Amino acid sequence: MTQLNSFWKRTKAHLHAWFVDHEILRSLFRNFYPLSENAYRSNHPSPAFIKKLHQKYGVKTVISMRRADTTGAYLLEKEACDKYGITLINHPMSSRSLPDIDKVLQAKEILETAEYPILIHCKSGADRAGMMSVFYKLFIEHQSIEESLQQLSMKYGHFRWAETGKLDYFFDNYLEYKQQNPDISFLDWLENHYDKPKLNKEFHSSGWANIVVNKILHRE
Repeated sequence: MTQLNSFWKRTKAHLHAWFVDHEILRSLFRNFYPLSENAYRSNHPSPAFIKKLHQKYGVKTVISMRRADTTGAYLLEKEACDKYGITLINHPMSSRSLPDIDKVLQAKEILETAEYPILIHCKSGADRAGMMSVFYKLFIEHQSIEESLQQLSMKYGHFRWAETGKLDYFFDNYLEYKQQNPDISFLDWLENHYDKPKLNKEFHSSGWANIVVNKILHRE
């Protein structure tokens, strides 16, 4: 890529990825798990890990829940994906906001039209990757919402007590509505009954959990 066409630019990209974006920690723990025979989840992949995804798992598409920008982490990821013929799709969503309806519907379309096998990732592989993994289980594997929600778990480093718990609150609200309306589908609820402003006012997080997520773990 033209952005990495000099020794200094490439060095700067690696320094950003390792020390600003925390690849130094991700290299020790990739947070990599299979969702099925054709889908996987992890934290932000390094070029070396993308090579492994290509050679060992045959990954054809990487779905990033992060922005496409000019940071070293993104530029190195994009370069590696291009090198190995992997399609990189950026679908940025927030781990600290209740999802927008259009973003959820776009996520569904991405999962339905992507070339498999796929990797889903965010920065840490805990929150947004977890949400997208729930959508994969729900929309592609047609699992129940209860089964799908196992993808939002402390097992992957997800904290439901912090602001990142808005993702859990989103799905919990559907489950609560479903108890009174057993036949309603997730998409019906999303498009016709989901009230984001109301849920935003009702949600409360714990201060200690926000310190862990924001100050210690430096989650996006």
